[in-house]
Amino acid sequence: MAVAAAAAALLVAFWFQQSLSTTKQPPRLKETVPFVSNTYQYLSNAGAFIDRVTYVETNSNILKFYVGFTPAYIVVGAKNVQKILNSPTTLDGHFLQLLLMKNHWGWNKEEIAKFANDHSGRAKVPAVEGVSDEERYWFGHNQLYVDFLSHRAHADSMAQNFFRFLLERLDHGQNGSWSTVRLMEVLKSTMGEAAIMSLYGTKIIETNPGFVQAYWDFDEVGGHLVWGLPHFLQRKSVAIKDELHAMTRRHLDSAWEQFEWDGPDAESMWEPHFGSRLARETCRWLRDRGFSDHAQAGHTMALLFGLNGNTVPVTMWVLIELLRDPALYAAVQAECLPLLSVDPATGERRIDGQRLASQPLMQSLYVEIMRLHVTFNVSRTATQPVQVEDYVIPAGALVQTCSQIAHYDEEAWGCDGHPASKFWAYRNVKYVDGQPTFAMRGRPSAFFPYGGGYIVCPGRFFAKQEILLAVAAFVTKFDIEFVGWLNLDGSQSDRAPENDKRYAAFIAMHPDRDVAIRWKKRWE
Repeated sequence: MAVAAAAAALLVAFWFQQSLSTTKQPPRLKETVPFVSNTYQYLSNAGAFIDRVTYVETNSNILKFYVGFTPAYIVVGAKNVQKILNSPTTLDGHFLQLLLMKNHWGWNKEEIAKFANDHSGRAKVPAVEGVSDEERYWFGHNQLYVDFLSHRAHADSMAQNFFRFLLERLDHGQNGSWSTVRLMEVLKSTMGEAAIMSLYGTKIIETNPGFVQAYWDFDEVGGHLVWGLPHFLQRKSVAIKDELHAMTRRHLDSAWEQFEWDGPDAESMWEPHFGSRLARETCRWLRDRGFSDHAQAGHTMALLFGLNGNTVPVTMWVLIELLRDPALYAAVQAECLPLLSVDPATGERRIDGQRLASQPLMQSLYVEIMRLHVTFNVSRTATQPVQVEDYVIPAGALVQTCSQIAHYDEEAWGCDGHPASKFWAYRNVKYVDGQPTFAMRGRPSAFFPYGGGYIVCPGRFFAKQEILLAVAAFVTKFDIEFVGWLNLDGSQSDRAPENDKRYAAFIAMHPDRDVAIRWKKRWE
């Protein structure tokens, strides 16, 4: 019986392959067992898969493989990347978010169908006629971010709340004398908690002891849950996800019960129950359109994963590079210190996040770290046959372009003495009349850590502010000295951190080593 089933599967695979052979096909990624080997590695070890694709020798900008029996194509080259990012009528990018709704957020079929059946698009003008405003789910959902995250007043409020919470948490356990700590542990606990509270309020922490650690447990497995492998293959990961989902549901139940929608905080930028206006209005929007509170809790998880999953590891990488290079540390500190001020009424330290994000070296450093450590596969499905160069990609195929390949492109990013594969903080700084200015070296088609085209992370500007504010907090509030590299279990390591490929393809790659530092406060 098993032999017959295997033979039938091979016949189906042979027929499927023959059906595609009538058109010119690009080079195919080799595999030991056809339709199996690449699929398994792609779903279970994306980092190793992307490395294989990066270094495979071909004379083509397109490489073909299969995910199961679904044809898939990796596309590189500036013009090709632009086509992948900006062809919404032929290359659909919504399928990945629909997968997340099912496998991350825990939405039911009816809730997912509301988005899946909405073909009106994300733009203000609907792509199809006859769709009511209430049924324009993609546009309505996107508009929440436009109104309550991209809008400067809301972004600045969240950024200042984050900075305030971060300084408070950094003060805990610091008595002003020198002490030795593990940097990654400090960042995960202080920056992670400050980010959560700036977005979702303080009650989410108070009602859920251990919430921050539960989030980081989920962060470690979240990427592997996206594709929906059978539960028996990932029981531990599913249990971790379910525990965090239960916590976010407990928080939302409390918020709905305690918050006064007709009270003084109804239009406030932040309050302790729901947190930011973005979080509050998102929950209201979902409930008004018939989504369950369980779905709202899943959406909360999604925002946390998108935010902390990138900002904390990127900040860690920035601080690692500063600790490696005292001159760079001093230069960054010199950009940050003049932006620090004291509120005369409260005595609180503040920093202008918008001005910070416009400093030449800080911007260059941010782009360089994102370039080297964020690997994200922009994914589309072909809704009809699509021609890319000399090849026709069939309808139903998966089409991807990998940020890792674009971000390490020597032609786009390399310069004398500073190859694209190596960190150089000043890669995106040029001097005009003797003054440093920010000028990104690579073209936009070679830099897309947050996605690109018509589907791009709406929180990217706030994430940038958060990363730079965290760096500024460390270099202005503390004197910091490098002690040594550590393994993740706290034991000494004989090498510096490298990218942890377990996080590849979805979010920023964490360092695979920690850092021991000595620090003490410069000011209270």
